[in-house]
Amino acid sequence: MRKLVPPNENAVVVFEACIERVMNVDLKRRLQSCSEEIGEASVEFDQKAAVAELHTIKTKDNVADAVSVDEMKKVYTSRMAKKMAPGRIYYDRIMALPEHGRCPLCSQRVVSALDHHLPKAHYPSLAVSPLNLIPSCQDCNKTKGEDIPRNSEQETLHPYYDDVEGFTWIKAKLTESIPVAIEFYVDPPRNCDELLKERLKHHFSTFKLASLYSSHAAEELASIEFISRKIFEDGGGGELENFLRDAAESRMQVNTNSWQTALYTCLSESQWFCQNRFI
Repeated sequence: MRKLVPPNENAVVVFEACIERVMNVDLKRRLQSCSEEIGEASVEFDQKAAVAELHTIKTKDNVADAVSVDEMKKVYTSRMAKKMAPGRIYYDRIMALPEHGRCPLCSQRVVSALDHHLPKAHYPSLAVSPLNLIPSCQDCNKTKGEDIPRNSEQETLHPYYDDVEGFTWIKAKLTESIPVAIEFYVDPPRNCDELLKERLKHHFSTFKLASLYSSHAAEELASIEFISRKIFEDGGGGELENFLRDAAESRMQVNTNSWQTALYTCLSESQWFCQNRFI
């Protein structure tokens, strides 16, 4: 997962911008009565996301006893996410947060949607709260679905609050076969906080990153087959190991926990791959 700078837009300001053009007098009156609760919900989210206690936020089936879940969903879909909508400017700002437009949840696919970290179907007060909206790819958005965390261990990593880029926790291992099979797994350092270890595993599992990364690794192995064989035949296993180690270091400079970093680290540390694979 990649850390993102949190959006600095106020949830109430965003909400009031979204409902600015509501023509139905009764609906607008009811929506306006929700502003206070929406502001309070955003503050509570901010406080609890920072300490992995989002599971303690109670689910609701309305906002301020005045607006239904479906009505709040429409505020998001029709008045924020829709092109030319009054709140679209905030939608676009959040979508633009990730570097290179990559999904921070999987670090792989292109951002194409906003994911509600806590689903709007159960937390309508957070439907347009910027801190609850994470730029993501469609696959991560759909895979996560409307899961509700039941405890801290079940809270997936949040790019605005969790920084897991300073240590290695995604690793790979290979099967000594032809073609080579690569398996990715979570292995945080021993001094990592126990709760964070469980959340790392849960995040990795929830977004099905093992199968995603293994698929990409298989393609990458096929693409380096020629150059790896050539290096081995020209300079031996030592030169191949150096090549793979440099490749791992290069990728680590960009993302410590990318599947590429894990793949090349695994290959460079495998005596079988460096010394025997191309005999």
